[in-house]
Amino acid sequence: MRERTLNIDMDHGNWMVNIINEHDDNGVYELVSPAKSAPVHIHDEHLSGFEYSITGKANSPFTIRLDDTVLAEGKISASGISRGRGVI
Repeated sequence: MRERTLNIDMDHGNWMVNIINEHDDNGVYELVSPAKSAPVHIHDEHLSGFEYSITGKANSPFTIRLDDTVLAEGKISASGISRGRGVI
């Protein structure tokens, strides 16, 4: 297991980012606004995923990174809410 840094680049809004481990998820979001970064522990030999929910001004840009790797980036939708998920 290795400690890495999960962070979000976004000017204004609210966000929640969850890291989901292959076998065990504690249900706790690792990154919740107003915090813009948090340490996370990732097993390199196991599959992990992530999910996020962001609210803010429409068309505001955001980028979610794990260390230097971009996990998600884009702009908040016209509704003011953007959600997504992926695999680490």
